[in-house]
Amino acid sequence: MRDDRSTSVGTPTRRPLAPSTVAVLCHDARDSQAARKAASPAHLRWVESMLDHIALAGPLYSDDGERMIGSLYVFKTGSLAEARAWLESDPYYAAGFWAEIRFRPFLPAAGELLGGTVW
Repeated sequence: MRDDRSTSVGTPTRRPLAPSTVAVLCHDARDSQAARKAASPAHLRWVESMLDHIALAGPLYSDDGERMIGSLYVFKTGSLAEARAWLESDPYYAAGFWAEIRFRPFLPAAGELLGGTVW
């Protein structure tokens, strides 16, 4: 994702990197395991239908790794409104068991999944 454009005098310049995705953290309400389990088949079908828009997604677990306590999505959009609309179409959203949902612009910048770094 480098931008090594040259200035008029030949000095390389870079534009600052901008968030290219939206990360969404969804935390379950207490005692929501039954609602999560009931909505899971429809949710998994929804995920499969949204793969073109999802960079990464999966459940969040309790510290002991024993139970799901939320969901993490990284949507392939720079638009908070579009990410919100996509999330609101998820059967998990309709089930209403998330106690807190946070949307944040996110720049995937480094790691194995990216094959290194963006700089």
